[in-house]
Amino acid sequence: MPSADSVTSLAKELHVALRSRFGDAMSGYVVRDLQEGDHAWMRAAFLLYEYWELDFLYDRGAFGFSIPFRNAEVSVLQGPREGQTIADLDAILDELDRKVRSRIPDKYLDEWDSSHL
Repeated sequence: MPSADSVTSLAKELHVALRSRFGDAMSGYVVRDLQEGDHAWMRAAFLLYEYWELDFLYDRGAFGFSIPFRNAEVSVLQGPREGQTIADLDAILDELDRKVRSRIPDKYLDEWDSSHL
């Protein structure tokens, strides 16, 4: 799983993990900013369920997913939590899926799920 050693590697591993976890429910992955070195960090964006665009931010071990709006953003998932690091990406993406799905109307999700079986 991802390590904090290389943010470039993290960007690639995040893309692979998102594709593996969400399949065609994830699209448009793009790394917007990336910096290696003493202050290693990155920002990426992607679309889930053709409904929410999400931003991912990683900054020296801290990370989070949020939904950007015009003048604000809504935090969806922040880490690390007790006993959790970015290396726990599979569990983090499972939790992200639960939280994102809770913000999408059931009617839309039912239609999405039935058309993508």
